[in-house]
Amino acid sequence: VIASGGAGRPEHLAEVLTRGKADAALIASMIHYGTYTISGIKTYLSQQGIPMRLTW
Repeated sequence: VIASGGAGRPEHLAEVLTRGKADAALIASMIHYGTYTISGIKTYLSQQGIPMRLTW
């Protein structure tokens, strides 16, 4: 399941990936407007215990 829409903060992503059990989430607007960086989001999610690749 891929969650789309409504994520405005990294906390929203953590919630949808854990409580919502989504396998992935779209973050286009968070990145597009420069509010967050991909590395910042990934670091936050990793600190929340959500497994992901942190380097390319």
